[in-house]
Amino acid sequence: MLALRAKAELERRRRSGNHSLWPDVYTNASTGKQYTPHNEQEREFINSNDYRYGLISGGEGSGKSVAGTVKTLNRIRAGMNGALISPDLEHFKKSLWPEFKRWCPWNCVIERHRYRQTEGWEPSKAFTLVFHNETGGYSELICGGAKESEIESWRGPNLSFVHCDEISRHNTPMALKIFDGRIRIVGPNGERPQIYFTTTPKKHWLFDYFAGARGDEESLALVPDEVRQKYAAFRDDAFVARVTTQENEEAGNLEPGFTQKRAQSLNQNEIRVLLRAQWEDVSDIEKFVNITWWDACQQPLSPLTPHIPMVIALDAAKGGETNLPDCFAMIGVSRAGEVVQVRYCGIWTPNPVLDFEPIENELVKMCQQFSVLEVCYDPYQLHDMATRLKKRGVANFKEFNQGKDRLVADKQLQDLIMSRRIAHDGNPLLRQHIDNANIKKGGQDGVRIVKRSPSLKVDAGVALSMAVARISYFNVA
Repeated sequence: MLALRAKAELERRRRSGNHSLWPDVYTNASTGKQYTPHNEQEREFINSNDYRYGLISGGEGSGKSVAGTVKTLNRIRAGMNGALISPDLEHFKKSLWPEFKRWCPWNCVIERHRYRQTEGWEPSKAFTLVFHNETGGYSELICGGAKESEIESWRGPNLSFVHCDEISRHNTPMALKIFDGRIRIVGPNGERPQIYFTTTPKKHWLFDYFAGARGDEESLALVPDEVRQKYAAFRDDAFVARVTTQENEEAGNLEPGFTQKRAQSLNQNEIRVLLRAQWEDVSDIEKFVNITWWDACQQPLSPLTPHIPMVIALDAAKGGETNLPDCFAMIGVSRAGEVVQVRYCGIWTPNPVLDFEPIENELVKMCQQFSVLEVCYDPYQLHDMATRLKKRGVANFKEFNQGKDRLVADKQLQDLIMSRRIAHDGNPLLRQHIDNANIKKGGQDGVRIVKRSPSLKVDAGVALSMAVARISYFNVA
């Protein structure tokens, strides 16, 4: 199908009379090498109009930006207007623009804009580059940076396509949301509007939107059910291609042995992301615990009686887009010698908003039926609830400091799991929250539980951490 479309495009160009203006194959002006896709996925990414959202997940030096450049040039020559975007202007000047210049057929640019190809010229702000296209008219390409904090400034232009390079540097999907509203013009031959990203992967919002899309079906198993359902329509209209650093080295575009040499300074997670373009977590964030360690702590627990001292911990988190509570966790723990026992796990999610009444009723019932020494809580979301229940005499409520105390508590919980000094009954929701958790190192010895992905929930893990810290403080068994 792609070969037939390419043949039809060549015939259309021949009939247009502009065959000599635009090249049959793009050539790197610096090296003289002609562009060739590394694999069939990359070829489809460039030639297909069958998707609205595209992603080339590429390793360092994999040629992903070149593939995006070639797709952009093809859309320009076909008569479409678009944008060429970096995560900020500095990246555009130092990376994307020099790459685009090397592949751009400057004889197709209108004469008064050709000065931008000269050595030493670099942009100081966004600008527009105008091309002669193959429809006999002109195509405009807006070029520049899209800083995350200033992304709203890109509201306005009506485009047929947007190419965003290294968008993984943006920590939120706002650029996607803004540009998605800009691509609204169908091409002269019915080409669909498209936005496409060429970037090293990052397991944040990019993962939520693109993992498991066409071309990346094997990653769908990694996507939590909730996220899978939320972005199902987006994923059905998306395409993912992957190019590795090794592929570009084998194509002769990198120094021989570059991939192996680059790996010498990287850990295994970084190798998977920066060289193999796989979904993985990097930087100072790592997995909280291996889930098999947590599973090894499962064991039968003796019945909880009213005479066994217990601490209950509460945690609620705001949703990233709504800024409203999107999860509530209540964890109760007791002790048996040196082992902390998880006695209760309650997790609530919005339907469609979070209803606190049944949560409060459950907490009151727990405090009436059992020997609850203390209810500790994160005051950020729960100050009002805790204050009201404290006035009613439900229990002894205590704020849990989310700064240094959390760093100590999260590390303590990690140590207890690794040394099998915590016992639980295998609650699947609690297990999921533990498995969703990464840690961010804080200070010399502390760690802090964080989400592996913005859409994942870890509130039960955080509540467990606070509960463990407080039951250890009371030193009861």
